[in-house]
Amino acid sequence: MSDVIEIHDLSFDGDRLVVEALVDDVVLTRQQTELDPPEWGPAMCRGSMLFSDDDRIPATDKEMSRLISDRIDNWEVISDD
Repeated sequence: MSDVIEIHDLSFDGDRLVVEALVDDVVLTRQQTELDPPEWGPAMCRGSMLFSDDDRIPATDKEMSRLISDRIDNWEVISDD
């Protein structure tokens, strides 16, 4: 699970919620060495999740970020700037 830092866009494609967000720990920023582990950093990503009639849209941005972080695990990097 990667944490959503900032949501940039939300849209619906049928019953799927499509999200563009800045997501932490999705791109390799420093290779592993013999002494140090690899380091990962944030990037702009796109992901989607099934959104049903039973789902409720959270009241706050923080709750929405948490919902998205919990439900989307297949982020696609669209920019690593």
